[in-house]
Amino acid sequence: MRDLRLAVRQVLKNPGFAAVAVLTLALGIGATTALFSVIYGVLISPYPYANPQDIWAPGLQSVSGDQTMRPYRLNEYQEMAKLPVFSQVMATGPGRVLLAGEFPPETVGGIRLSANAFQFLGVPPVLGRTIGPSDIRPNGEAEPVTVLSFRRWQKLFGGDTNVLGKTLRLDDLAHTIIGVMPPRFGWWTDDGLWLPLATNSREGRSVFPIVRLAQGVPPAAARDQLHLLQLKLAEANPSGFPRDNFTTKLTNYLDITQASGTMTHSLQLLFVAVGFLFLIACANVANLQLAKAASRGREMAIRLSIGARRGQLIRQLLTESVLLSLLGGLLGLLFAYWITHLTVNLMPGFLIPNESRIEINGRVLFFCLVASTFTGILFGLAPALHLSRPNVFETLKDEARGSSALVGGKTRALLVVGEVALSVVLLVSAGLTIRSFLALQDVRLGFRPEQVIRMDLPLSPKRYASLEQRNQFAQELVDRVRNLPGVQAVSIGNGGLPFGGGDSGYAIEGQPHSGDRQILLDLVSDGYLATLGIPLQRGRMLNDRDIRGQERVAVINETAAALWPAGTDPVGKRLRLDLLEQEGGPSFIIPTNASPYVTIVGVIGDAQNDDVRTKPRPAVFLPYTIVGPLQRSVVMRTQHEASGLMNAVRSQVREMDAEQPLNGPTTLIEMLDARNAQPRFTMALFTFFAALGLALATAGIYSVLSYLVSRRTREIGVRMALGASQGDVLGLIFRMGGRLFGAGLIVGLVVSFAVARVLGSQLDLFLTTSADPVSFLGVIVVLSLAALAACFVPAWRAARVDPTKALRHE
Repeated sequence: MRDLRLAVRQVLKNPGFAAVAVLTLALGIGATTALFSVIYGVLISPYPYANPQDIWAPGLQSVSGDQTMRPYRLNEYQEMAKLPVFSQVMATGPGRVLLAGEFPPETVGGIRLSANAFQFLGVPPVLGRTIGPSDIRPNGEAEPVTVLSFRRWQKLFGGDTNVLGKTLRLDDLAHTIIGVMPPRFGWWTDDGLWLPLATNSREGRSVFPIVRLAQGVPPAAARDQLHLLQLKLAEANPSGFPRDNFTTKLTNYLDITQASGTMTHSLQLLFVAVGFLFLIACANVANLQLAKAASRGREMAIRLSIGARRGQLIRQLLTESVLLSLLGGLLGLLFAYWITHLTVNLMPGFLIPNESRIEINGRVLFFCLVASTFTGILFGLAPALHLSRPNVFETLKDEARGSSALVGGKTRALLVVGEVALSVVLLVSAGLTIRSFLALQDVRLGFRPEQVIRMDLPLSPKRYASLEQRNQFAQELVDRVRNLPGVQAVSIGNGGLPFGGGDSGYAIEGQPHSGDRQILLDLVSDGYLATLGIPLQRGRMLNDRDIRGQERVAVINETAAALWPAGTDPVGKRLRLDLLEQEGGPSFIIPTNASPYVTIVGVIGDAQNDDVRTKPRPAVFLPYTIVGPLQRSVVMRTQHEASGLMNAVRSQVREMDAEQPLNGPTTLIEMLDARNAQPRFTMALFTFFAALGLALATAGIYSVLSYLVSRRTREIGVRMALGASQGDVLGLIFRMGGRLFGAGLIVGLVVSFAVARVLGSQLDLFLTTSADPVSFLGVIVVLSLAALAACFVPAWRAARVDPTKALRHE
């Protein structure tokens, strides 16, 4: 307590020094705490479920390395649930339902869960009850009941606690509301609802199972038993498994659902980056402490001369450092709150679990306390060791004659070199992410996204139960929209608008079939090329006769055309598509006994159809009328702004079906922005932390040179009295700063080459090489300008020293 009281007096005695140190520490500790809050909410504890680390997801992997996850038939899930190596097995049937009746029609997430699912997940409702075994009838049919998500409850009922027992019309059937889940529960949806999963298989529904292992069963033993079952299932359902050999996988739930792989890598690397910023802040304050130590040499010498032990001095000095650090941490919490808010706004929500909650909670506060204490010890240790071992005789003699030795000169220089090197690494990382993001903006898309709008059209499975009904509605809507003023072109379909589409195995007629080869299968209408602005390379595009007649013709992109042998024109050739001979269902109608072959009638230009950072995949485009999915998309190219046009489209839909929802609209520009959201997030935070690191490193060079000038005033006065010019003095100070800056720059560039390779591999930077010369050259220029600015004020001050006053002072 005596040390603490003395530390408080030291802070009050030097308010300017304390303010600078506390502000510097607040930047480092605040940024580190903010990133920890994000990592804790997204990677460490993203879920409210009971023991999520004990949940495993079954799957398989083919020889080619794909299909690590797959949906299972309902009977396959039921067989899996009988295995003794699993204590619990639950199933999820993702989907969407049409909400109508007393509410405006819209489609919402309607997730079907097995009767044991809520008990498996272990999260109680805030109102009512959850789905249980009593909600499945003896014949396997599901009772018409539903559990609402918290957000859907707020949207529909405004948080009314009397909601239990009320009904919602879902897919033209009244469902009774039996419960409401808490805000953080978001299993497959955070804005929808949950329904009981029927145990009969009349609908041919596919489900995704997850399991908990029986007590004492290792994952390897469970995987082996599951593999035997999957081999048996593959014999009964060969089309649902790879044609070649496969291996069975059991993947821990936390390894596949925390965040997308690139986002996980981004957060991990950003935490390393903020750690560098933290070290720069510590080095800066350590330099300030060493500068302040010069004025306390006499005090420490007197303490030692009258019997103080070195350990007592170290304890006292570390107490002062920790006090400053705790004050910095307290101010840093405000900074952390702001950075956390900024990070959440920049972070693409679709790449993180919807259950995640990023906030300054108790664990984050504890982290801040530990970080602050550690910081105080880290930056205070070097000054404490230097001050606690002075040469008592020399120190008192120097003080008596009005001068003082340079305290910790080598340590201060090393700290500045380290600051510069760390800031180089941060700036190079920021430069690479900026250059990568700019390169993404220059990707050749292959289509024209300007003034193109996309809307989703989810049909009711009961009102549109047949392929003819679904096609008739779609064709009438296209005809109506095409005639609206301001519409240049319109297309309807599934996938390829411009991204997405289903995968299908394929075989070129006359060549052997391989089940591992996949092609994108897109369903489109005759206005597809005009709407997206994709050029026709040869042959012809699908026409109205192909669409209305449901002809078995198709066009392919240039990448798919390269699948034929060199010199072969695919136009007129036939392609076999596995999807066209599979068994359909109510949600995806596939005509039976129809030919799986299509005839190629044209080749269109390549367009980005998977991701803007990858090459276009082989794709085949069929008339959308061949098969009948429930979900379709309408795409329009407009002449001007489409805000008024959207109301006209909705009016047309309401005239056709008053209960038919139309989701959207979304422009293609917005879709592209969403795909660039993750690299934009990484670039923004790396740049922000690099800018802070640059500012702190510049301040570090400035503080060292200012200190050196103040301690060498007499020497500079003597030099000028003996004839040195102002230019000589300026050169002296710039050389001192240049040596520190040059050493730090060299070390930083060497480390940055290794860091650049890590960034390139972990973040999939869209650059031809991670050793991007423009990024490295830009860093050298920026840091050189910052170093010149940091050196200028101390050098100018030294050059203006009056020799007479300097010597008279001595």
